[in-house]
Parts: sequence; C-alpha cells; structure tokens
Amino acid sequence: MSKPFEGCRRDFRCLKQSGILHGRDTTSWLADEGCIGSDVIILFRKPRKREQSQWQKDYNFRHNKIRVAVERTIAHSATWRILHADYRRPCNTFATTIAVVIGLYFYACSE
Repeated sequence: MSKPFEGCRRDFRCLKQSGILHGRDTTSWLADEGCIGSDVIILFRKPRKREQSQWQKDYNFRHNKIRVAVERTIAHSATWRILHADYRRPCNTFATTIAVVIGLYFYACSE
C-alpha cells in the first residue's frame, strides 16, 4: 500500500516512483501485461493472426495460477476496514498489525 498517485498511472510505474524498488532485483517477479517494458516476468502475448504455441499456453497457465492467488489476496486486503480508515496506532506498529490481521484471516479461512 502506498500514498495515492495522481492521474492515470500503471501500478508498476507508481511502484518505481515510490522508491521501494531501489536496490531490489525484480527479474524473478511475476507480473501482468501492465509491466511490459520492465524487467519482470510477464505472460506471452498472442501474436496477431496466429495462435500461441502449446508451451506458451502452458507457461501462461502456470504463470496465471500463481498470480491469481496474489490477486485474490490483494482484493481481500482492499476490502478490510483497517485499510479504509485512518490507522490510529503508532506507525512503527503497522507492519506487525497487518501481519496479525493476515494471520487471523487465514486462520479463520482454514477452519
């Protein structure tokens, strides 16, 4: 989560502008087509007027199978009230608080 950025911007551009990627190797990260032109791993695009090879389809399937879990987690966290309201605890406890909330959520889902 970060501060909002003005205008129509791709997520990866905002991530770069936030400075959080400084010094990080992103060459093994999986991403969607919104990151074309960066050094992350994206899906194979379907060529115009041709079909993808079977290995590209298989690769895209496995790629999406991993990404769907991440996208689902992001969607769930966006609906939590703690992320909609002001955080009223000391800022240095934010990471611990979110970790506890995530742990409780997944504990509740496992039962």
